[in-house]
Amino acid sequence: KNGALSAKKLRELEQVRKVKEPFLDMFVEALTKGDPDPSELAWHLSWRCSNPRRYDAPAACSLMLFSEALPGHVNLCDVLEAIDYHQAIRKHIGDERWEERRVHADELLQKLQGAKVSPRSFSLLHRAVSVACAKKDGPSEELKALSSATSKAVCNKDPEGACPICLAGWRADDSVLVLSCNHVLHVDCFWKMITAAGSDALRGRCRVCRAPVHWGPVARSNLRCILASALAAALVRQQQAGGGLSQSDVAEYCSRVSEEIGESFHDIW
Repeated sequence: KNGALSAKKLRELEQVRKVKEPFLDMFVEALTKGDPDPSELAWHLSWRCSNPRRYDAPAACSLMLFSEALPGHVNLCDVLEAIDYHQAIRKHIGDERWEERRVHADELLQKLQGAKVSPRSFSLLHRAVSVACAKKDGPSEELKALSSATSKAVCNKDPEGACPICLAGWRADDSVLVLSCNHVLHVDCFWKMITAAGSDALRGRCRVCRAPVHWGPVARSNLRCILASALAAALVRQQQAGGGLSQSDVAEYCSRVSEEIGESFHDIW
């Protein structure tokens, strides 16, 4: 009986793999060839994930979430729809089946071996996969793999470069964030920069070139959760150390985070 169940499971996994394969190939082609208008890919994915009963809906939806990483012009409405589809599909089939059928980072990275992918695209994939992942119990192996891929891409592109905040040279094991202007920061330095007092005129701008920093709704959702959690932990540590915090202090920190990532103050609060 157990053998029969195992065989059934193997057949199901093979079916999932076959369903994902054409979507993965289309996505990787758009990512590596820099298609300036990925609307055809979006169309192929959108109508499939609009019906949560479709077997291929999780694979299509996860790639729609990842589409923020594409170098071309991505329709904002498509991405916002993907966020809604994501919730509807998970509600319909449950988190376990969502995890089985969605596209995972290792599948993407295997397809991308040897391909030229920008550090910015890897960085955005990291944010998007974090949103797509149903398991939120700490950094997963796939998120670690994407973090590593991002830092390696940064090292390959700028081997003599350094973080503009701490001035430390790039290492392959760094955890980094790539801004829309393609300047790169350590994740910890990004956090320190946000929470530090400074000129309001620089909020939401790169501190190197002063260009506005743009985040799509998927990446912004991920950053909002991460930064709000980090902010809460920092405030708790400050209180435990004997530092008093007023409501206005907390509001000031929330305001800095919201202005930095272009998110609503109330969502951060």
